[in-house]
Amino acid sequence: MPRCRLPRRTGTGRIAPSALLMSCLLPLGALHAQTLGIALDGKSRMVDGEVEILATPTPDRVAFYDTTSTPWRPLGEVAVPISFQGPPSSVAISADRREALVTAFTRADPARANAFTANQTMAVIDLASTPMRAVQTLTLAAAPSSVTLHPDGRHAWVPHTGADSVSVLEKRADRWEVIDVVGFEAGSAPIAAGFSADGAHALLSLPGTGRIAWLSVAQGRPVLPAVHELSAGIGPTALSFCGDTGLAVVANYGKVTGDVDTISLIDTRGVLPRVIDTASVGVSPEGVACAADGRHAAAALQNMSTVPRAHPLHSARSRLVVLAIEDGQLRTLADAEFGGWAQGVGFLDDSRTVFAQSMNEQRVYVFRLDGDTLTPRPGLSFKGGSPAAYGLSGR
Repeated sequence: MPRCRLPRRTGTGRIAPSALLMSCLLPLGALHAQTLGIALDGKSRMVDGEVEILATPTPDRVAFYDTTSTPWRPLGEVAVPISFQGPPSSVAISADRREALVTAFTRADPARANAFTANQTMAVIDLASTPMRAVQTLTLAAAPSSVTLHPDGRHAWVPHTGADSVSVLEKRADRWEVIDVVGFEAGSAPIAAGFSADGAHALLSLPGTGRIAWLSVAQGRPVLPAVHELSAGIGPTALSFCGDTGLAVVANYGKVTGDVDTISLIDTRGVLPRVIDTASVGVSPEGVACAADGRHAAAALQNMSTVPRAHPLHSARSRLVVLAIEDGQLRTLADAEFGGWAQGVGFLDDSRTVFAQSMNEQRVYVFRLDGDTLTPRPGLSFKGGSPAAYGLSGR
C-alpha cells in the first residue's frame, strides 16, 4: 500500500498544511479497487439449532461486487455449488480480478432426505466475460474444505479435512489441473491455508492435532516435513495473513460448549515463526481476518447463536470483535452485535472497512473502524441464499 510522504520544508522551516494534506491523500481507487465474492448457500437454513435442507432450494451461487464505491457495485452472479460447512474461505479471487476459484465441502444427498454428503468439485469462474460464467469444473480426490491462491496466481491449495491431504492445483494453458495430492499425518485434518507475501512459505491449520504447520513451498507444492509446527489453541481453523507485514492470525474454534475461545497472533519474521500472543474473544470464532497494514484483527463469533433456544446460553446474535495489534500483542478494541450464525469476516485493503456475514439474517454487515468505534455502513441483503463464505482480490 502506498505510504504518506512528508513534503520538503519551505524556507521558513514550515510545512504548508495544504502540501501535507495533498501528500497524504491517496486516490480512492488505490485503497478500494477490489473485487469481493460472496458465496450464497441456497439450500440450508437453521431452525432452533438444527440445520435443515430447504424443500425448494434456490441455486447456490457467488455474487460479485466492486468495492470502489459505497454502496458496493454489483458485478454479476454465477450459479456454482456452495457449502456453509468448512471455514468461510471457499472463494479465492485472482489479484487481477479476472478469475475466481470456488469450492463446496458438502452438497445435499440425493439418496437421503435432509442429509448432506461430500462434494468433490471445484468451480472456476471467468469474471472478465460478459456475463460472468463458470468455465471449468474440477473433480477432486476428496471433499474440499477451502481454497487459497498462491501469490504467483498459477497455483492453489485445496485442503481436504476428511482425507488428511492437500490438493495442489496449477494453471496450465488457461486450465486448472490437480498436479499433486500431498498427504499429512493421519487425523491432522488440514482445513485452511495461507501463503506468505513472497510465496516461499505457507501456514496450514491442522485442528485434528491442534497444530499449525509452517511449510516451505517449492514449485507451488508444500515441502514435507514441515519446517516448524506451532501451538496456538484448541481447534486452530481459519487463518489470515496481515498483508506483507509477516504477521498472521488464527482462530481457535473450540467445542461450542459456551466456553470462551481465542485467536492467536503469529509472527513469521524470525528464525522460526511463533505464536506471540493469544487473546480471548468469545464463543466460536468462525471467521478471522487481519488488516493489510497489520494494525488490527477481527473475529466473527457465532456466540451460541447456533444452539437450540432452550440452551441456557443461547443467543440470537453473533458478535464482531476487533482487536488492535500493538507491540506484538492483541488488545480488544471494539465489538458489535450482528445477525446470528456468523460466517466470514474480512477487511478491505483500506484496513478500516470491516464486514461480517450472517446466515440467519441473510446479510453482510459492514462497519467503519473509527478509532475504537465500529460505525455501521450500508451492507448487503440477500433473498434466496445465505452468505456462507467470501473471497477478496488481493494486490
